[in-house]
Amino acid sequence: MNLKNIALQLCTCTWIEIMTGAGITLYMLYLQNYMLAALTTGLFAPLIGFHFAVDKLSHYKDDNERLIRIRPRPR
Repeated sequence: MNLKNIALQLCTCTWIEIMTGAGITLYMLYLQNYMLAALTTGLFAPLIGFHFAVDKLSHYKDDNERLIRIRPRPR
């Protein structure tokens, strides 16, 4: 495990959203405001899911060896 890679992963948009959503949800549970905790979870879940889906698709495109690269025409 590379410490630099772990630090970069924790600083990405997805992880910041996960930590924010978890923090707000846990704070609402601490205040015993269950409706706002459920609302927070419901609002952050699609956003986090979208980021994981986009991240998975970008890795799939990078690993695809059948990708055609177009080079400029020689002059």
